[in-house]
Amino acid sequence: MKKLSSYLTVLCLAGSTAAGTEVISAQGRIDDSVGRAGMVAVMLPSGEEQTDPAVVVAGGANFPQAKPNAKTPEERGAKVYYGDVSIATLSKNGKPMQFRTIGQLPRTVAYAAYAGTPNGLLLAGGCNEEGHSAKVTRTVLRDMQLVTEALPNLPKNIAYPAFAFLNNKFYVMGGQETETSTGALNSCYALDLDDINAGWKELAPMPSGRMLAAAAVHDGLIYVMGGCSLHPDAKGQPERTYLNEVLCYDPCSNTWARAQSDMPETLVGVATPLPVLNGKIYVVGGDPGNFYRASLEGKAPAKHPGQSKSIYVFTPATNTWQKVGELPEGIATFPAVQLKNALITVSGEILPGVRTPMIYRVQP
Repeated sequence: MKKLSSYLTVLCLAGSTAAGTEVISAQGRIDDSVGRAGMVAVMLPSGEEQTDPAVVVAGGANFPQAKPNAKTPEERGAKVYYGDVSIATLSKNGKPMQFRTIGQLPRTVAYAAYAGTPNGLLLAGGCNEEGHSAKVTRTVLRDMQLVTEALPNLPKNIAYPAFAFLNNKFYVMGGQETETSTGALNSCYALDLDDINAGWKELAPMPSGRMLAAAAVHDGLIYVMGGCSLHPDAKGQPERTYLNEVLCYDPCSNTWARAQSDMPETLVGVATPLPVLNGKIYVVGGDPGNFYRASLEGKAPAKHPGQSKSIYVFTPATNTWQKVGELPEGIATFPAVQLKNALITVSGEILPGVRTPMIYRVQP
């Protein structure tokens, strides 16, 4: 098998027609019956030791000891983080994907920034049972063995950031420094892979802080959408404000601007990095925050409605939005992997603390 560095450099999402004519089918499950959120997922093309493209998944977190219909942290039990790396060949003739573990990352990790590059899988920040991290690594697969090297650390601990890869530079934007931070980061850092020894460069900050936002690369610009800001509540605990802003970063001028058109609704934890196809940016799933806002007002319904199923497209050329379809179930904090004419979604959160192990294929 070719080394892991051969997989797609940019993760994209196959589009759909304006009428929303997607055909959605189950493609199997990850090798964890509970499912996970905050995973990494990339495409590994066919190579010398394999004839078919494959999906590689890693990390993530879940609550394996949660009681049925758990609503409180006590009922969910301890959050467990993972560092395993698994691979599965894309299914044929309707057969489900079967994952097999090929190794372990140096650390357990979820909700990190990641990117596929010509020289390996970049993984930056994220969090695990020890807290939020500044560690950065690059991993390749050689002779069926994972080989990982340390790269310069981020300037600070960061989990839940937006991230992008453009012109051989790895961008990490926003996030949360610690799990108790009452303000989201507005920082923007870049690591130039042509000059790794120079470390991370601090760029112009975003107009305001946000975490669980998502980023896309389009026409030489980086778009950051949604997420939430943080502020202290009456008890000094972090409280969210859900966002629908669309920000645009120009690497040439090192400046930020707000797009003319906001997202159709507030969303955090959509499929990341934001997929791009045919000049359109796809915003898939996510948490719209309706239940959270109702909870703050003491008006939450007895049953959580689940995460968003919506699939939106944003066209930067016209600053317009359109809803083009729906997922089989509402999902948040999950990756999407592009095929030539379809997409694969991998696991994710369907309710607070509840994951789905399902893998779906969306065919326009």
